[in-house]
Amino acid sequence: MKKLKHNLERHLATAREVVRTEAAALQALHGALGESFLDALEKILTGSGQMIVTGLGKSGHVAAKAAATLSSVGTPAKFLHPVEALHGDLGMVQEGDVLLAFSKSGATEEIVRLVGHFKRIGGAVIAVCEAGASPLAELADVVIGLPKQPEAGPMQLAPTTSTTMMLAVGDALAMALLEARGFRSEQFARYHPEGSLGKRLLLRASDIMHGGEQLPRVTADATFNDLIIETTRKHLGMSCIVEASGALLGVFTDGDLRRLLSREAQPTRLTAREAWRLSRRDPNDTPVPHSTVAPETLAVDCLQMMRDAQITSLVVAREDRVPLGVVRLQELVKAGLG
Repeated sequence: MKKLKHNLERHLATAREVVRTEAAALQALHGALGESFLDALEKILTGSGQMIVTGLGKSGHVAAKAAATLSSVGTPAKFLHPVEALHGDLGMVQEGDVLLAFSKSGATEEIVRLVGHFKRIGGAVIAVCEAGASPLAELADVVIGLPKQPEAGPMQLAPTTSTTMMLAVGDALAMALLEARGFRSEQFARYHPEGSLGKRLLLRASDIMHGGEQLPRVTADATFNDLIIETTRKHLGMSCIVEASGALLGVFTDGDLRRLLSREAQPTRLTAREAWRLSRRDPNDTPVPHSTVAPETLAVDCLQMMRDAQITSLVVAREDRVPLGVVRLQELVKAGLG
């Protein structure tokens, strides 16, 4: 048991040392970013084509992640595998494209060969590699040099520190380009429609409402029985009561039914209008029309309205108060907004 505990402590010390080593490398990278980074931004912003990102091995995984991040924040980018590029995938490259190439040593043969072919077809080449002379650096138009830092871990062999710095460079480029392009949260949501932010900024009342044949609705002069049948048949726990013009008078809910039954001995004699009036929380007050929301109201705003009013549904209506649908708290929670 003592030996096991000793080994666990040693492993924890190793893990902490890895984090310390990588943090120190990021701090060195922080100080190293300068004019070449700005030059890279200018090449990308003034390029007439698309962004191509490449790398091989662990650097290839970093490149694929960088392409995905760039695309999600306003700089469309494609990952190009250097080996596949040499066997036909160079066909995606067009004049004016910008190539972002990741390689720690700057001497990866496949990357160097790809860059040579790319320069005959496309535009500028930006290299992310270790600072100093290398075949990739010689071919590139701009070099974002990585400070020479030891790889993390007992043997200092596996790409750790170097790939961490590459990831940081990719993120730094993406965020700087986001800022330079004036990229807004609404645009981010458009590219992430199923994410939390996307739903908060894009999902509207009209997208999530129960409308058409699903909307429970009766006229104000309908019988109490008609009101209960419609409420039961549509399975939403409520019905809209409308005037002859189609405008919303109010909403009759399961809770209203319970209040009405506690006050009225013979509710079946009532019209829908009378049932709604007598079911108000204070029947002595003059009933006020039920509040409605426009179809374009954000779903997240509907959720806040429900919470503030302590209700579980909202009627979506036109400007003339003709109901179009019902938004329920249950659907908003299912959509991940609650």
